[in-house]
Amino acid sequence: MQKKCHLATGLLFIFIMKFNFKNSFFWVLIFFIGVGFGTIYERAESISLSGEIDLSLLQEAWGEINNNYYKFSSKDKEKMVHGTIQGLVDSLGDPYSDFLDPKETEKFEEGLNGIYEGIGAEIGIRNDNLLIISPFKGSPAQKAGILPRDRILEINKKSTEEMTLLDAVSKIRGKEGTQVNLKIKREKKILNVKITRSTIEIPALDFEILEGDIAYIQIYNFYEDAPKEFKQVINDKILTSNIKKIILDLRGNPGGFLSSASDIGNFFIKKGDVILKEDFGGNEINEILSDGPGSLSSFDVVILVDEGSASASEILAGAIKDQNKALIIGQKSFGKGTVQQPITLRDGSTLKITIARWLLPSGKSIEGKGITPDIKVKITKKDIEVENDPQLDRAVKEIRSTD
Repeated sequence: MQKKCHLATGLLFIFIMKFNFKNSFFWVLIFFIGVGFGTIYERAESISLSGEIDLSLLQEAWGEINNNYYKFSSKDKEKMVHGTIQGLVDSLGDPYSDFLDPKETEKFEEGLNGIYEGIGAEIGIRNDNLLIISPFKGSPAQKAGILPRDRILEINKKSTEEMTLLDAVSKIRGKEGTQVNLKIKREKKILNVKITRSTIEIPALDFEILEGDIAYIQIYNFYEDAPKEFKQVINDKILTSNIKKIILDLRGNPGGFLSSASDIGNFFIKKGDVILKEDFGGNEINEILSDGPGSLSSFDVVILVDEGSASASEILAGAIKDQNKALIIGQKSFGKGTVQQPITLRDGSTLKITIARWLLPSGKSIEGKGITPDIKVKITKKDIEVENDPQLDRAVKEIRSTD
């Protein structure tokens, strides 16, 4: 195939030059010059793809399998390609980078619109342990008593020790009405929890007015619809009233799209001020600035976080605190501060790789550290049983003290 390309390049050179040279000697000369350029281009392309790495070893191994593996068939080739890419990603040692084949990509995209079948819990990996980041409000996981930072030891009696995040998600999700059995470690306790899957519809946010003049907004995720619903609440119910105090509840919010979090941050942070920074390694740091309107920048703001607050919710909380002097109440957040970019490959598969760290406007990283509240308030098991919310009660008390 490569030789045909080189010949085609030579013929192209003849076509371009033939009107200038009628002598056949020059035609032959131009032909070989074209072939030479084709060879140079191929070598340059190979170098750009491989850099200083000799990929001939990979080609050699591929050839040996192709020629000698006793059960080899043409159907195995796609699996080998996908397996090679998965191996490249695994070698990075990054729990948030992953490869999804076309079928896995479809499942991954299902959850991005906030509707899927499963138990309704966000999971992640920390120190090689599979953890619950947060169960969603009213989900089967929450009803079964699943809590943030529960460690998942087994899924349907299969150990999670060597399981990727994507494998775990695919095993936990399933048809509505079916069951999944999780072995959970919570501190020193080992629990076996049976959960019946259902259709999960994750709301973007809830809004209510407390004590007549305090806006309470709970944001459950930062999916695509969240900024639109938030803007509608702000414009229709807050800016048209005498409300000047906001409690922003980000507890149990596992994150979502960076753009959605920054769009909401535009309301709290003045136009031109930094919402967050992206550290791409080395000396390259990109600042994401508020586009405004900053219509909530003068409001008194208290933010609630807990161990289920992760990723974009941590960044938003930290950014508002840095730029708006907001008070943070609750428990230390999860501590996921890296940026993943999904890249669609030619066969419909997806390469999801970590491309940067998120930094707060102050330059601090939350990766592995989380955000420590200004006022720490725990919710006990008894509080949950009797439906007390001491964190929200403290938030109301603190924001009322600004009167």
